[in-house]
Amino acid sequence: MLYEKVALVILFLAALFVVQIFLHRRSKLTSNSLPALHNLKVLSKLSLSKTTQLNIVNAGSDTLLIVSSKNAPATVMALNLPEKVDAVERKIYED
Repeated sequence: MLYEKVALVILFLAALFVVQIFLHRRSKLTSNSLPALHNLKVLSKLSLSKTTQLNIVNAGSDTLLIVSSKNAPATVMALNLPEKVDAVERKIYED
């Protein structure tokens, strides 16, 4: 009776170990298939409050406005005005 319980526990732990190895290998395969962003640059960061932050990010040819808060999902908006962003960036660097 005791040996059966020990064997059952060992079998259960072995099954958990096999599942862990399977998930680990699967996660490595999916991470390699995702494209990498090479031209990712943070142009500006601004803290709006203790928990809210505004970022302007340049990703390739796109400029994004990202507003993030501690307990809320981030809001992402595309900015299609690169000349205005360049003018604001120049003004920030001049000051």
